[in-house]
Amino acid sequence: MSAHNYSQPRRLLHWCSALIIIWASVSGFAVALLEMPHAIESGITFINVSLTALLIPLFALRLFFSVAHPAPPEPSMIGAASQVLAKLGHLALYIATALVLVTGVLMMNRPIDFFGLLTMPQPLEEPLLLEFFNQVHRACCVVLALLVLGHVGAVVLHQWRGHGVLQRMLP
Repeated sequence: MSAHNYSQPRRLLHWCSALIIIWASVSGFAVALLEMPHAIESGITFINVSLTALLIPLFALRLFFSVAHPAPPEPSMIGAASQVLAKLGHLALYIATALVLVTGVLMMNRPIDFFGLLTMPQPLEEPLLLEFFNQVHRACCVVLALLVLGHVGAVVLHQWRGHGVLQRMLP
């Protein structure tokens, strides 16, 4: 690892998380906003529940590695204000991801099926609580999607300016 790159575990966890979050966001919004056959909607929901259940331990590992393997120093050409914004943006991404995952579990109105291999009981059964967490989950998903778009936009902007931030997260 170069002194300016993220550690290999952090890079691997970042890209695994990114793939799951992008898939779950795009497909989840598609299910919520588009009319589609019930079988397709059920299949997407099954995959999303399974993938996001997988994301929970991966996210815990990400938190561990973010402490165990601190971020490398920012490239010198990135100003102090941009560095603070980057730190706040990453913190917001972590918080939004945690909220989406927790509310996603708490809104489940049936047992949580993990790829047909493991079934966990639903944590809550009270309809009022299920609806509350469903609404909070939806709002948190919108916030997370906007933060992801902002994150990708910031990377593109920094790349365009020649700061090479993307290389720090590539294999």
